Amino acid sequence: MTNVIQFVPRAERDASKNLEDFISLCRDELTVFGADLNWSDWKWPKAANFTKVGVKSRSVNPDSDLLAPEFMDFAKAYFRYQQGHNPTVAKNEMRALRCIEQALLKHNGSAHLSKISISVLGEASVVARQFYEKAAAYHAGREIERLAKFVSEKNLVPEKLDSWKNPIKRANDRVNTGQKAKSDREKKLPSSDVLEAMAEIFASNPDNPKDIFTSSVFAMLMCAPSRITEILLLPVDCEVEEKDSQGEIQYGWRFYSEKGFGGDIKWIPKVMVPIAKEAIARIKSLTAPARDLAKWIEDDPRSFYPHTGCPKVNSNTKLTAIEAALALGFVARSSGVAMSSLSKMQLKSQNNSYSLNELWNDYVMPRQPEGFPWLPKEQSIKYSNALFCMTKNLLHEQRGTSPVILWAPINNVFNNDLSPRASLNKDVHKSIFERYGYRDESGNPLKATSHQMRHLLSTIAERGGMAQDELAKWAGRADAKQNRVYNQMSEFEMVVRAEQFDPSKSLFGPVGEAKKHIPVTVQEFNTLEKGAAHVTEYGFCIHDYTISPCEKYRDCLNCSEQVCIKGEAEKLKRVKVQLAEVEEQYKAAESSMKEGLAGADRWYEYHQHTLTHLRQLVEILEDPNVPDGSLIKLANDKSFSQTNRVLRNKHGESRLKQEQQKLAEQAKALLGGGLG
Repeated sequence: MTNVIQFVPRAERDASKNLEDFISLCRDELTVFGADLNWSDWKWPKAANFTKVGVKSRSVNPDSDLLAPEFMDFAKAYFRYQQGHNPTVAKNEMRALRCIEQALLKHNGSAHLSKISISVLGEASVVARQFYEKAAAYHAGREIERLAKFVSEKNLVPEKLDSWKNPIKRANDRVNTGQKAKSDREKKLPSSDVLEAMAEIFASNPDNPKDIFTSSVFAMLMCAPSRITEILLLPVDCEVEEKDSQGEIQYGWRFYSEKGFGGDIKWIPKVMVPIAKEAIARIKSLTAPARDLAKWIEDDPRSFYPHTGCPKVNSNTKLTAIEAALALGFVARSSGVAMSSLSKMQLKSQNNSYSLNELWNDYVMPRQPEGFPWLPKEQSIKYSNALFCMTKNLLHEQRGTSPVILWAPINNVFNNDLSPRASLNKDVHKSIFERYGYRDESGNPLKATSHQMRHLLSTIAERGGMAQDELAKWAGRADAKQNRVYNQMSEFEMVVRAEQFDPSKSLFGPVGEAKKHIPVTVQEFNTLEKGAAHVTEYGFCIHDYTISPCEKYRDCLNCSEQVCIKGEAEKLKRVKVQLAEVEEQYKAAESSMKEGLAGADRWYEYHQHTLTHLRQLVEILEDPNVPDGSLIKLANDKSFSQTNRVLRNKHGESRLKQEQQKLAEQAKALLGGGLG
């Protein structure tokens, strides 16, 4: 298994020493990507190329296109460490590393990690936007943020960077309504013709290996929302049956998710269980001979595998051309044909050229898959226990199947049989739909992709109301937010879903008539949602929030937009309580100012102004000559208001007074002209 080790920094050491230890750990102790990984190579097979941002993988100049030497070891260490703890297909760590390397060089002239800073991270996000599309740039920014937190938490750099946040917003490239949205949804879902065609092919129980493979994998993709790579990496003993809390037997597959969810069991809906079991059984039968071969090689890697066509001779006995061809699974109808077959494989065609041992060690074993016995080492699946362990050319239309060389299909093998690439020879590479004669309304062969079934099942689950966390778990997604990408419900279905939450409301209902503005009483006002005027603890506020937010938060009695109503005893009592508190605060501020405390003079002036303002207000509210129901609003010349400033500049002082009077009259009308 891959050796995964946690790096624990030593607090007493400085960042440079911790960085050295981290690189040493990842280089010398980790086995991610293989214990025999050549650390010094700039290209790690099937993992990453340590090249600068923007460099094309097929045209690399090692003299100028590689990451800076002072940054290279950290980049390799970080990439190996993160992929060991959280292996992913996208490997976005490389995007972040490339952007940071360029940003370091631009800011400091050196790409050493010790030079990293908040400004360097900001520059790295600029580089990401420059070199990547919107979605890729967002993911690069996320990885830059992740790296910043990691190097800070592990004390690998002198500056703390864990406060830095990704400034790149997630791209919203989905159109949710209209004809374009409909077209996009249709592209992500398989057509009904495709589903019916594959159902008929699977039901016909094909005997051709390629047809068995494609139809069975398609059926498996229809059983649970899966990625094609997850299906192709299933172990042969993936089937699980357990009793649920109701005592019923549930059937599922043990799998390993690619998107960060980890290993789990993917349960199959009961209606699809017979299909799932049949598809698994067909693949098991098809691939059993290959697993036998893999097991033989694991147990006895130096002895020739005795397959059914292998000559029964001593391992060291020299073979005739026919025997050598038969041992390797080549065509050998005659001596001439056998010699021709050997020559095509660049082998000696004369009799007595090889023994079984020589063929095995010199020809067969060097051609076994890279990484054998592991299919994917990260998931700890060996060829001998892989459901899709096959022998070479098993699915080939024209070449004979090798009985001694192992092979495993990748996603393109399946997808090319659903929709062949334009570059493939159409006379040789025909899709499964072409082989069975299925065409669309235009007469063209049907086409599909492996990911369409995942979108289809996710959409069906959404339509059925499956909870988001349950759907994410079923589909093997680490985050329920990822469900949105796979939900292909139309805008009309979304509206129907929304209406289900409240059947009394219809989002597709007729347009209603606008109501006339009718004066309301105070009682009615108290039951309605408030407009520009709203009730406060001292009266009501006439601030218009369509112009600006509140500029006197929690200081209502000093605000010129606060209106009090004469005759409301409870609110007068509150004003008096506030007056008493301000008097105490005024005395305290006066005492502090006399003692010379810094800032006390500012508080003294503020409380003095507030005290004067409140005394005037109480005097008016208690004046028997002022009739009950009168609206009291004191002017406050010292009160700053952005709205007032704009109005003064644009319309002058007279215009401001008109606006204030108008608002007061509107509020009075809204309140019914009095106490109600």
